[in-house]
Amino acid sequence: MRLKLTCFLLLLAPVLGLAQARQQVTNMAGFDISVTNFILTSSIGEPAIITLQNAEVILTQGFLQPELLPCKELEFEYYPNPVKSEITITAKGCDVKISHMELYDTFGRYITTAKPNASHIVPLGDLSAGVFFMKVFLNNYETKTIKIIKVGTDYD
Repeated sequence: MRLKLTCFLLLLAPVLGLAQARQQVTNMAGFDISVTNFILTSSIGEPAIITLQNAEVILTQGFLQPELLPCKELEFEYYPNPVKSEITITAKGCDVKISHMELYDTFGRYITTAKPNASHIVPLGDLSAGVFFMKVFLNNYETKTIKIIKVGTDYD
């Protein structure tokens, strides 16, 4: 009961002017409301981080996404498609590099993990002909999924 009362008073304290509130992050989209010594920030889809404090207790609530904007200069290329024995996959712009790739069949079953070599080439000669999906993991934590059509090699 004492804990509930303390939490309630901490939430009510800024309205009564007993605590100070300060904004911890920049609001990318939404609104800010300031009352004497209280700031409420609301963001589209997420509450802002607000720190309420008095002499004894500090209470922080909520989360906001960091100010990470999508990279508009990112270019993702792969060729040739259809593939005979190897495919070249590159990601350019925004200092993005390919960390690894996972290959799946059309039923979503995992086949293998691959890493491109220094020339950005991934060997696929061991695969039988068919349609596959390759999930490409980038070092900025984005992923791209591409459809690959594997055809027979010249020596089949």
